[in-house]
Amino acid sequence: MTAPSRDRVSSRRKALVVCTHLRPSRDKRRSNYYMQPITGLHIGSLIDPGRFDVRLHHEDWHGPFEPRDCGGYDIVFLTGLQPDFDRMRQLAYFFRSAGAIVVGGGSICSNFPEFATRFFDVVCAGGVDTVPEVVEGFLRGSLKPIYRSAAAKISSYRVDYGLFLRSGISPMLHLIESSRGCSFKCSFCVMPNEVGAHATYSLDHFADALESTLAASARWSFRRWYPLVMLLDNNFSDDAAHMLRVAKLLGSHPKVRGWAALVTQNILHDRELIVHLARSNCILLFAGVESLDREMLARYNKKQNLGRRYNVIEDIAFAESQGIAICYGYMFDQRHQTAAEMERQIDALARNPLMPMPVYLSLVAPLAGTASFWDDLRMGHLAPNLRLRDLDGETIGHKQLADDRDAVVDFIERMFRRPWTVVSRMRILVKTLRRIVRAGSFNPVRWYVIASANFHCFIWSSATPTRPRTYLAGTDMLDPQYFERPDDLTEEDRVRYFDPVVLTDAQGGPVEWLKPYVPTNVRHTVHPIVADVEGATR
Repeated sequence: MTAPSRDRVSSRRKALVVCTHLRPSRDKRRSNYYMQPITGLHIGSLIDPGRFDVRLHHEDWHGPFEPRDCGGYDIVFLTGLQPDFDRMRQLAYFFRSAGAIVVGGGSICSNFPEFATRFFDVVCAGGVDTVPEVVEGFLRGSLKPIYRSAAAKISSYRVDYGLFLRSGISPMLHLIESSRGCSFKCSFCVMPNEVGAHATYSLDHFADALESTLAASARWSFRRWYPLVMLLDNNFSDDAAHMLRVAKLLGSHPKVRGWAALVTQNILHDRELIVHLARSNCILLFAGVESLDREMLARYNKKQNLGRRYNVIEDIAFAESQGIAICYGYMFDQRHQTAAEMERQIDALARNPLMPMPVYLSLVAPLAGTASFWDDLRMGHLAPNLRLRDLDGETIGHKQLADDRDAVVDFIERMFRRPWTVVSRMRILVKTLRRIVRAGSFNPVRWYVIASANFHCFIWSSATPTRPRTYLAGTDMLDPQYFERPDDLTEEDRVRYFDPVVLTDAQGGPVEWLKPYVPTNVRHTVHPIVADVEGATR
């Protein structure tokens, strides 16, 4: 390919895509965690490189974007998860002050697009397929305030993995997706409301993306010399036929040394399928186990985990005996589980020789717009002054607890900051060695995959500085970025861009901006068109 001329490069507009991130530990630093977001990659791939010089910034990989660097961009796309929305607002202030058009997307923009227009010039509700239309509107000077696209809609475009390389992002694994969405309706999950369906890429599209990421690896990187692929589909196993086609392609590819995917727990029951995936070079499955508490699973409509004919621990042991490491996250429900019960659960996981340790731990968070959020709101169960920033999985977001509040907070602080006080490192080391032996592999890469997954909670916690926290919604400390603001900031702009967005009032009821969105039927959420949303954050 011929390199563009200097004149052509200089004539291009400057576009920036920022994947925002506020760390659960509420400190300001970076990490090289391998599961970097790829939403920004897809947004950047949909911007015409012939007309724009596109740059990508991941706040997890690169660290927080510095306000002093916000000048010089023509259009900026900001995206993030629900706890990151305040960070999007902070950056919007600096980029808008520097003269850029700022486009907001992500979970809050999709669920509450009219509210989001208070902070961004343009709001994208739904999937990334709105990006080309936004870019065309920008070039014509006729932007709309809101662009909508079904999150499960997948148009035909080439994913430019060279953008990762040009932006200095080089995770250990090749990150790719072959589908979007999930057809299950877990009430704590944002997928049913934001996506509501499952859609697949064509096999040709996936194969092209695979070749793109393999070709874009740095010459002396691990990714080039030992390519491992991580499928970041919301639910790779949703469409069985598509899953098998992709597995066959990956298993037969001459360069791919192994692959991993996110799946629902129920597919672990299918022993024949697990054997087939293992023979197709699958080395890891991240399964949606969430909990071994059947009552909790039933409360949140996680039906795919409630089959009585199967034992998930035995299923996991079988998969690992075939060489597929099983990872999962584990959730605690502080409203129905005492601190002692939660500690007994994690201790039981550590003691069971067949069960891996969770890769991450989380409290049940009342994510805004989910079915359980609306239920809790209408029943008065949400904590007073609940903020979007509190929806990080480490902060208590509900009023009623099953135990004394101080006991629950003490368990949370130890489990998230000092897990070795709950489960000894030596026990996990022995457990890890047994898993490696049971896998029956002499491949040190597979050993590393098993060990890093088993010790991930310990590694994550030891890298987190000790800072005083309450772990209670509305009172927990805020990140340093909330206070990085200019001296001449007006009171109006402070409230609009830097005060945390609040979901509930002092009694736990909906704040003014949220009231127009409260559905009449909590199981059928609708988004009204709000002409004038009063109050930027309350």
